[in-house]
Amino acid sequence: MMSGTPFGVIGLGTWGSLHARVYATTPGVRLAAVADLDADRARDVAAATGAGRWTASYRDLLADPAIRAVSVVLPDFLHRDAVVAACEAGKHVLVEKPLATTEADGLAMLAAARANGVRLCVDFHNRFNPLFWGLKEALASGELGEPQHCYYRLSDTLFVPTQMLRWSGQSSVAWFLASHCLDTLLWLMESRTGRDCVERVYCVTRSRVLARERGIPTPDFYLTTLEWRSGLVTQVENSWILPEGGPSVFDLQCDFVGSGGAYSVNGSHHGAARRLTDRLTYPDVLVSPTVAGRPVGFGAESIRHFADCIRAGASPCMDAVDGLAVTRLILQMEESARRRQPVDVADLYALP
Repeated sequence: MMSGTPFGVIGLGTWGSLHARVYATTPGVRLAAVADLDADRARDVAAATGAGRWTASYRDLLADPAIRAVSVVLPDFLHRDAVVAACEAGKHVLVEKPLATTEADGLAMLAAARANGVRLCVDFHNRFNPLFWGLKEALASGELGEPQHCYYRLSDTLFVPTQMLRWSGQSSVAWFLASHCLDTLLWLMESRTGRDCVERVYCVTRSRVLARERGIPTPDFYLTTLEWRSGLVTQVENSWILPEGGPSVFDLQCDFVGSGGAYSVNGSHHGAARRLTDRLTYPDVLVSPTVAGRPVGFGAESIRHFADCIRAGASPCMDAVDGLAVTRLILQMEESARRRQPVDVADLYALP
């Protein structure tokens, strides 16, 4: 019998396969099983990662009493049933962002985790991004002075909603990308501890390119202004319609200005590595590159953090309460866009 704490992965798309590879290469962890509705994919990932077994049914995976924790890496809107079932089976859970696309689903998952005494965490991997850690430390030290304004762009090319995701029409770039941005901002400003909080949100969207020209019923972009209690103003851009000719599938830029200085993050087009063939591309050197057969980078590190905490009986740094806060804030963005006016934001961390 192989040693190590047994983990499982539910959902084996691009990111689910990363979860499997991380568990398979983390000391003290054993990838016990993987599950995907596509049986061929499940079999192939199991073979590539050395998983103990594979199945096309996540309930079959959850029935294994040996498995201690699972990753749920399903489309945004399908998290509730799998997460609740995992909690009821006594498994600790790492679910991909967003936690949920409705407040009711988020509260149901949180209640299931609490009722069954398991940890429920959300994979907000920018909390492990060294670029944002530099910004966090600059803010915490007071080096930047009082926060004044911030522009944060995280957008994708058309490739993502039209080719990479088969389910983009059942989600949005807000759930897919703004969830990262909002958690990063709430984490940077230490909102959960009450240091600063969002008081008002104003969001504008348009649905022309994807809906009218591509037949995908989802907004093209969200442009969001957040007003904070401290006076900070942040503007967040999330688009799914960047041209595919760009050197990277995503575009990440964050410019933070304080009364005493500024800090800029270029997470995509920094040019640390360049590949030039028939076109210029920027290979991934930060998110989840593979070094000596092992996935590294901050995208892998957040998953490894969860695994290490479960092994040690410790609490990971991102939990379902953080996930619920992001879900609530995106719902407020959507309400603002629908009403075409700013909306006030209540306590994002309030629990029943």
